Amino acid sequence: MPLRYYEDIPVGDVHDLGSYEADRSELLAFAERYDPQPIHVDPEIAAETMYGGVIASGWHTASSCMRLLVDGFLAETETLGSFGLEELRWRNPVYPGDEVSVEVRILEKTESTSRDDRGYITSETEATNQDGEEVVYWRATNIFLKDPDE
Repeated sequence: MPLRYYEDIPVGDVHDLGSYEADRSELLAFAERYDPQPIHVDPEIAAETMYGGVIASGWHTASSCMRLLVDGFLAETETLGSFGLEELRWRNPVYPGDEVSVEVRILEKTESTSRDDRGYITSETEATNQDGEEVVYWRATNIFLKDPDE
């Protein structure tokens, strides 16, 4: 399948990126290494918090969703990366065993005024748990190559 260019990605497109199960050992290992707050790594302390148990680090949730975004959309495009996130929100906690579903929506496109070989696409990525509750949301602008044959 040929890679998709800037011109091939219409505003309004929605891509279902699939889902993943929040694996307890994986989220604990991630938190131990990168975000060792007690709510992420200590079941006894976490049980006494408003969460009632260990929850995934928001960074783990975002990283897991990013993997689905790459596999389900970006890997099939001529993307040059991103400027970063304009907004990132962790709306609800992710618990071990949760099923997290992810989708990306294309919001707007802007042609580069300084480089005629590219354009910018703003999208929002949203993930929900098995109960339909939003667990993470982000808005980002990615750089996409234009089709050289256009």
